[in-house]
Amino acid sequence: MKTIAQKKPSQITIDDGFVKKILRPYREDTSYLKKAVFEYDKDSNEYPIVKGDFEIKESCYIDDTGHFNAVEFNICFNQIGYTYLGYSIKEGLIPELEGFSKNNGNEFFEKQLSHFLIVNIQSSYKRPINSDQFYGEVGIKTITKKASCTFIIMSCKYYDDDGGRSFGEITLAILNP
Repeated sequence: MKTIAQKKPSQITIDDGFVKKILRPYREDTSYLKKAVFEYDKDSNEYPIVKGDFEIKESCYIDDTGHFNAVEFNICFNQIGYTYLGYSIKEGLIPELEGFSKNNGNEFFEKQLSHFLIVNIQSSYKRPINSDQFYGEVGIKTITKKASCTFIIMSCKYYDDDGGRSFGEITLAILNP
């Protein structure tokens, strides 16, 4: 197995075309993730993180609340989480998900919506976040492979330039392809 330190430098901007392919299932006005950067510490055995720049010009479901909320937390997690997993699968960084790299990586895109399930999501809000421009980070805390699926617990946080912040933890069940 390739180690992350052998594969890539410590920070990689994920190609815009790849991010757009990840976001293809979303309506254009709900593609909130604008940029994603894959980061890891070469000297650490911890899982890498993905940092993203977000922008919500207009909510897809409600009049402007003036702040980032729980529904947007979930939508943004989906977008940055899919980007994290899709990029990791493409680069062969999560052996437990290697079945999704078949067909030149198209297996992930074919099963993105049907096989990646949120089974638990928790979020908390410390200070209101300006949804016009904010940032997010996701990372893997644990991976547990079972016979029929893989469980991944991910951490997630969002913040803005004015001290707004929220945190969360998401458990995914990923069905074997």
